[in-house]
Amino acid sequence: MRHLERHHKEENEVQNILKHPKNTKERRRALGLLRNNTNFDLFLTGIVRPIRQQNKNENIEYFPCAYCKGLFLKNYLKRHAKSCYVKKQNQILREQGKKDHHLACSQTAIACAMDPTNVISKLNVKVKVFDQMKPDNISLEAKKDLLIAHIGESYLKKHKRERMVYAASNKMRELSRLLITYRALTNNKNVGLKDMINPKNFDNVVLASREIAGYNPEKKSFNAPSLAMHIGTSLKDVCDEYVHLILRQNRGYRTKSVNDQKEWIQNIKFFRELVDSRWNIEIGSLANKDLLEKRWNKPVLLPLVSDIKTFREGVIKIAYDCQQQLSLNERDEKSYKLLTQCALALLILFNRRRIGDVQYLKMKDYLDDRRTNMKDFENALTETEKILTTKYKRVINSGKGSRAVVILIPELLQKILDLLLKLRPMYIPPENEYVFAIPGSIIKWGKGDVAIKTLCKKMKLENQDAITSNKLRKQIATVMQILNLSKDESKQFANFMGHTQKTHDEFYELPVDIYQTAKVSKLLLMMEKGTVPIEYKGKSLAEINIDPNSELVEEDNDNDEGVVFLNDNYGSNGGNDISNNWEDINMKQHEGKNDPEIIADMDLTSLDGSKRSMITQNIEHLQNEVDHQEDQASDALEYVTADEEYLQTKMKRVRKQRWTNTEIQLVKKKFNTYIEKKSYPSGSTMEEFIKKNNMKKKVAHLRSKIQHLINLNLKS
Repeated sequence: MRHLERHHKEENEVQNILKHPKNTKERRRALGLLRNNTNFDLFLTGIVRPIRQQNKNENIEYFPCAYCKGLFLKNYLKRHAKSCYVKKQNQILREQGKKDHHLACSQTAIACAMDPTNVISKLNVKVKVFDQMKPDNISLEAKKDLLIAHIGESYLKKHKRERMVYAASNKMRELSRLLITYRALTNNKNVGLKDMINPKNFDNVVLASREIAGYNPEKKSFNAPSLAMHIGTSLKDVCDEYVHLILRQNRGYRTKSVNDQKEWIQNIKFFRELVDSRWNIEIGSLANKDLLEKRWNKPVLLPLVSDIKTFREGVIKIAYDCQQQLSLNERDEKSYKLLTQCALALLILFNRRRIGDVQYLKMKDYLDDRRTNMKDFENALTETEKILTTKYKRVINSGKGSRAVVILIPELLQKILDLLLKLRPMYIPPENEYVFAIPGSIIKWGKGDVAIKTLCKKMKLENQDAITSNKLRKQIATVMQILNLSKDESKQFANFMGHTQKTHDEFYELPVDIYQTAKVSKLLLMMEKGTVPIEYKGKSLAEINIDPNSELVEEDNDNDEGVVFLNDNYGSNGGNDISNNWEDINMKQHEGKNDPEIIADMDLTSLDGSKRSMITQNIEHLQNEVDHQEDQASDALEYVTADEEYLQTKMKRVRKQRWTNTEIQLVKKKFNTYIEKKSYPSGSTMEEFIKKNNMKKKVAHLRSKIQHLINLNLKS
């Protein structure tokens, strides 16, 4: 102390010490602060002088207190912060009820002290983001780098929501990881992010990006393909921010001359051009392909209906127990916290909302009554729908992309939320505006994913991993496909779910394997016939029920009647002759001269030799075609595992049924207009005709007969 009085009397710190009386607590504390500040400056240069010296042989890491600058062990820092007298003096200036991340605050103090420009300490990102970041080496390097700090600052400027603080933290940590990896590759610990932004360093930047994304050169795959894809976008943002800082001549980015500034900016622009032209070739394309392959290779895991039912009933029971506990003891913080998690989980489950759409619900939005006057629209609703409008509370919240998000709250949840709001002043500070705030939590809002996982562990489920917000949304959207909604209904549903119609169509369809097996196979079976039947016009795949035998019935029946399939297969001229002969054969059958079971058994002796030979060959060829079609249909059936009708139906050879003269005359009389116009009636019309005349025919048979009559009409 004598040395300070004699040689440093004019220093402010010494004057502050001397103004206190000797042998007082205030004087000792002031002297301790001076000592801590000196040791902190030495700590920045690599010399460590802790408050309590440990064994020198041990490799121990020390952290400075963000308030008194004393050096303490990592595990002791939190304990010291509770009794730090400097912190207590500044407590009035701090937010009431706010808890500190002591290690994060320590790193922030180091970063600000090591900044020669003294810019970082004045940035908004230092106040809002730095102390929320995970206290590790990645965060420390992000805080120390001036350009990364400016990136975080710009990110906060263009977002207004409080939760974007964590998105800014993630963006800064991503760039910090890239910088640390780049330093390891170049073996240069002093390089900063702005030194990387140079065309000559592009190859090393690509290598560093592949390293942090987990690139495997042999398989050409990534552990984190999405990270590899958007690093390029982050680098473009860095280039834009870099040029902005140079043009504005911010501290740390000033040049001696205009030429130096132009050269600096030119290098940045060249680097960005390389990113624009080469990033997709070097990383982006492979990462995108790898991401798509992993997406379709990943099995579809949707929650079971039984699990959802068990989860819902279990959560309701837990919520009821918590209500009983709070009725007995309103100061039961554990029950209040668990009841909040139950309400949050049930609301996510009921609305199938994104976690963020529900967990960020604010008090003013919940209490605001925005009911529309229903009188003008009552006639458009059913009685059931009218009742539902009175049973559910409709709340509008801010969702993804600042879009309005509708949340429906049933009566059960309204009662739970009313109880939470009643007891809220006992647990939650008044400045916290979030409905699902958790007592004692550093974060102002309750986390929906944590609530769901916590509650899942309290009950027995077959697959707990499937009970997530994203999978619940996929489940309800997948079920919606079964209902065959109209375009307008699908649009309204997509709007309620909080995504666009395109997203709904691309990502919320039926599982691909089921759709392709059960639906597309219907189309393939129809295509094997070479035509789409007229009764399927205007119908969706879900409305079409194909009997696997119908293909053989139609083709065999056509063989029986000698219709247009022969013309298609064997040419127009030969087909006409053969059709005429088929008609002769058919008329003989009608006259009762022959009663064969299959066409090949017909008596062809009445025909001349050349025609008989041609028809015989065509019969054999056509029979082979039918057998081939049977084999193909049988193969197709093996893939249609999801269609019960296909599973239960066996391929049979259908016994031929003759058309009587009376039936033919009825068909000609009824459908004469269609025959003359060379068109076909609708399937429903043909089905009605068959029922009215008690014919033992199918629509396929009738359509084939009409086709045959059209051909006869053309020839006549």
